Amino acid sequence: MTSKYSLLSASIVALLSSNAVANNQPIETIEVTGDFKSENLQALSASATIMDQSNITARGANYLDQMLNSAANVNFTAGASRGRFVQIRGVGLRSQFVDPIHPSVGMLVDNIDYSGLGGSALLFDAEHISIYRGPQGTRFGADAMAGMVDVHTRAATMTPSLNVQLGIGNYQSKEAGIAAGGSVTDSTAFRGSYYLQQSDGYTDNVYLQTASQKLNEQVARFKLNTQWNNTLRTELVAHHINIDNGYDAFTLYNNRQSSADEPGQDDQQTNAFALTTDYSGAKNFDMSVLVSQLSGDTLYSYDEDWTCNDNMQSVICAAGLHPSGYSSTDSYLRHHDRGTLELTFSDKKQNWVTGLSAKRKQVELTRAYTWQTQDFNSHYDVSHIALFGQKITHLSEKTELITGLRAEYYNTDYFDNNDINGKTDDWMWGGKLALEHFVVPSTMIYTSLSRGYKIGGVNGEALANAKDDNLTVQAAQYNFAPEYLWNAEFGVKGSSEDNRHTVRVSAFYMHREDMQLKRSVEIQRKFLEFIDNASKGRNYGIEVEGNYQYTERLNLAYSAGYLNTKVEGQFAQLNLDGREQAQAPKYQYSLALSYLITEQLVGTLSFEGKDDYFHSVSHSEKAGNSNLINASVSYYAEQWSLTAWGRNLADRDVAVRGFRFPNNPLNDYTTETYVQYAEPRLVGITFKYDI
Repeated sequence: MTSKYSLLSASIVALLSSNAVANNQPIETIEVTGDFKSENLQALSASATIMDQSNITARGANYLDQMLNSAANVNFTAGASRGRFVQIRGVGLRSQFVDPIHPSVGMLVDNIDYSGLGGSALLFDAEHISIYRGPQGTRFGADAMAGMVDVHTRAATMTPSLNVQLGIGNYQSKEAGIAAGGSVTDSTAFRGSYYLQQSDGYTDNVYLQTASQKLNEQVARFKLNTQWNNTLRTELVAHHINIDNGYDAFTLYNNRQSSADEPGQDDQQTNAFALTTDYSGAKNFDMSVLVSQLSGDTLYSYDEDWTCNDNMQSVICAAGLHPSGYSSTDSYLRHHDRGTLELTFSDKKQNWVTGLSAKRKQVELTRAYTWQTQDFNSHYDVSHIALFGQKITHLSEKTELITGLRAEYYNTDYFDNNDINGKTDDWMWGGKLALEHFVVPSTMIYTSLSRGYKIGGVNGEALANAKDDNLTVQAAQYNFAPEYLWNAEFGVKGSSEDNRHTVRVSAFYMHREDMQLKRSVEIQRKFLEFIDNASKGRNYGIEVEGNYQYTERLNLAYSAGYLNTKVEGQFAQLNLDGREQAQAPKYQYSLALSYLITEQLVGTLSFEGKDDYFHSVSHSEKAGNSNLINASVSYYAEQWSLTAWGRNLADRDVAVRGFRFPNNPLNDYTTETYVQYAEPRLVGITFKYDI
């Protein structure tokens, strides 16, 4: 393996050192904070992708899942009105129903923890999206075993600014957003934004004669940045999110025409704030304090039978009117409270960092289900406290050694109205050991070993059904243990001498201990989900991302990922030994060509795709491979721009969630595969005004 990596490194260094035909050009500096300090993406000893406002505009995107296909080895699932669950390198959750979840991929928006609340990822006024691949055990802890999605909106500055965005598209989609900022006093700046997006969605309900998966999403954000003196600075961030989306994505015939008489909802109302205080007045160290709090309510509901039972509509409602037909709905109303306190100390040159982090998350669930005699209520409380530290040792002018360690204690408390009580607690530790070496000033090679973790917990639903012989719940499935992930990585990052070509290559091998997997069991249309631990798993592959300014007018941005995964050992009475993990396509690719037609007109054409992959560990059905085409044309004036864009221009049906069970009485409840499709062909126009 060492010789292969050496050959890879030598080849890339030679490629980047080659002479190009153009004069030296400045290269854009992209800053990230994945290793505590702010540094150039090209100097980060980890695999990461950064997407800025220009990438978002070219795709006509307003939500995170519309951007993820352009990142190597990143996938997502829906099972909701949006793609809510993210997987990185084949690791990540796919759904949530009764029991609490513990994300493998975390999500921060302006340093506020939205992990598990994927509906919050609206992108208006976003400055950039950072996607960190692999365990981030030292920096982010238990919610980032597989990686982290970190979204930052535009900062408050003293310079007056006004940004207006208006857009329309097919499926009756429309959007409007406004953001403004400037100075309040000589030392205080503000920025506020409001955004509204609406659409009819992509499901036509032929029984109700209406669009039943409409999108109605609003987000308001506010920032206040104060420089109190030369050594003290604060930033206050406040968010309000109001999402009122329909959910009616699955049908008995795997099309976009529903006959459900009680379509579901996918709603969220959230208020959150974060206060960051930076103090640099001490002689030997700087200090930062982050306090954040989130309070929100989510509603997730659906029509379980996917049909109607109206005698006046005997053709449309044939399944519901069948003698063996049934009618039921399922609804999950959750109240979320979560808070974070993080205290960080660092030296003046950021060569060492140490700190303390305390987090608490509480979730209260009310489930209203047709087959329950009363509503199901549960309460889940999890607390974390962690100590962390990182040290950069300068071995030479070109070589640095990074050592990091995080020790984290968690405690969970679960109880419900089935008289089920459960408590778990444990110490976990993660860390990072990385060696960075600059071969030449513009090219770095690195090798690293990191460890991430994910907490264990209680399977409340399994405990509640322990006496149901049909569901064969085993005592070992009442609880599940923490999972650990080891990641060995080698990478090369660099740019050519003329700065026209920037490339990043990462090769990795991940070993999963006590691998957590979710299984779904169905008996006579009774469903039970629980998490269990497999013996172990392995994931290895490679990621390549780059940007090449081929000529003064033509730019190429590209990414490619290869991923090989395996489950090893038994899992919940299933023999999965040697099978690929779910949501883990073997390859992914993205190629975007941007051409400067005139000084004000830019055209972009992009291609992206991925291999087929298993929907779940509970069955062997796969999502097919996909190849998509996107395009845009943008006209830029001095203070405004107009972009015509299109996604999935070939109008391909791409499955983003899949289940396998019997649900159609018209074919005697034969076990079938049912899928939810991603967005069809979308086209639109976006107008922006900036001063």
